Amino acid sequence: ARPACCLAWRRHAKAARRQLMKAVRSATRSRKKYEHVELTPLRDSEVEDERESSVTQQWLEYAWRKLLALLWILVALALAVYLQLPDIVLTGATRDKPHRQMNGFLFNVALACFGGWGCIAAYLIVWVKYVQKDTREWEEVSPRAIPIATILAVLSLFSFCGAFWPLWGFLSVPIVFMLFLGVLNTAHFVPI
Repeated sequence: ARPACCLAWRRHAKAARRQLMKAVRSATRSRKKYEHVELTPLRDSEVEDERESSVTQQWLEYAWRKLLALLWILVALALAVYLQLPDIVLTGATRDKPHRQMNGFLFNVALACFGGWGCIAAYLIVWVKYVQKDTREWEEVSPRAIPIATILAVLSLFSFCGAFWPLWGFLSVPIVFMLFLGVLNTAHFVPI
């Protein structure tokens, strides 16, 4: 013989389950089924086509992309000079504060990850595209290359932040971000 509270709980659970199933059935029945959905464009296609076909507009967009890339490179160079980055990389500290040392192990990990990322990028961009002249997408040629390169890039960013943390503290995150964007935008001016 089971206690009365246990039987009452079972009856209550069954009733709740029945109500839930009834609500699910009624919700699926009352859903409106659309026979036809009209697809309308969100933009005027004729005006957009005129703008896209303009040679001047295409040249201006190209020049704007190059100017933005040049801006990031100049910001990264100015930041590197201001922060005495070559001295930090070579000696591990600045001339002003030699007692603050960067984390050499994390810096080496960051360099290794960044080098691996660069090798994968060179393989996909130079070898696959220009040497092999393969027209397929990178995901088809080497499906694991992009995820591995992404992991290496993220690890290098975190490792660079950790390596420079003893020198700049919280400012190491935006500093590393700006330096990374400067290095990344140099690809705009590689003659390939």
